[in-house]
Amino acid sequence: MWPVLIGLVGIFTIADFVEKIDNFVDAGAGAKLLFVYYGYSLPYFIDMALPMSMLLATVFSLGTLNKHYEIAAMRASGVSMLRIARPLIILGVCFTIFQFVFQNLVVMPFNHQQKEITRNILKPARSPKTLNEVVRQDINGNIIVIKSYDVPSNVGKDVSILAYRDSGITERWDYGMLIWDDSLQDWQKSEGLNRRFDAYGKLLFSEIGLADYLPITITPADIGKEQIRPDEMNIFQLRDFIEKKKTLGLNPHRWVVDFHFKLAFVMTGFIVIFLGISFALQGTRENLAVGVGKSVIALFVYYILLIGGQKIAYNSTMHPGFAVWFGDIMLFIAGTWLFFQTAKK
Repeated sequence: MWPVLIGLVGIFTIADFVEKIDNFVDAGAGAKLLFVYYGYSLPYFIDMALPMSMLLATVFSLGTLNKHYEIAAMRASGVSMLRIARPLIILGVCFTIFQFVFQNLVVMPFNHQQKEITRNILKPARSPKTLNEVVRQDINGNIIVIKSYDVPSNVGKDVSILAYRDSGITERWDYGMLIWDDSLQDWQKSEGLNRRFDAYGKLLFSEIGLADYLPITITPADIGKEQIRPDEMNIFQLRDFIEKKKTLGLNPHRWVVDFHFKLAFVMTGFIVIFLGISFALQGTRENLAVGVGKSVIALFVYYILLIGGQKIAYNSTMHPGFAVWFGDIMLFIAGTWLFFQTAKK
């Protein structure tokens, strides 16, 4: 497994370097920056290479046993195919747990740092003139939701400020417009709707009028500051992010898709075990390349289904779970069917 993993990580690294070589040259990147960038990229490349490594390792190990007639000897002595495969299935479960932990505790934090280098050094983006669906939290725990924020003029439209505590939303302010006053270094007073709620969400107080103050401590700099993106969050951060979006009345569909994508990819390592066993034993004893070739094609098709399902789910009303998990479902059905077909022989 290790030679395959190292080889795949090397291929990913070279491919990434070739793709970004112009950005490295434009940024005047030296050896230190390259070392740091690919140091942060390494866990991501390992994560991407793990399923293929697991599949090929299964094919090579069982294929070698099959080549030397050891599988045939075990079958002839009454050992079932399921019993032969049991250690590999247990290994697949352990592998899946390891990849889940590795992805969430190592890959995502490192990936965030790598994206920071890409955004700030390799591909410095122009500051957008308008920010949409801005969600920020100030030091007092109040959540600010701005539907549209014009950066040059520091003007926000359709603004909601929520005092969010453990029991839920205790108070809410809604304003048509939020304007920053440079001379006062504060937000201008604005007419809006103020509501208060009890611990059960029941409305206690409602008033429309000019607010004497705005209960927020953030500034335009805080609003324009780059936030950690959902694709850089681990599964638990993303789950909390989605729940917060729902609480604020925002549509979290895109991030629900990403949530399912992360889970679906982690399951690949377990599913490919069944494919690997079947491909290893269906190939000829003299030529392991048959099993390897089938493995590469199967995983290539799987990646197309997984990424294609993600893109379709982004742009449709289809349930994200079905669209994203379709590749895993197809791979699992194909793998188990081939496994039991092989076991009958």
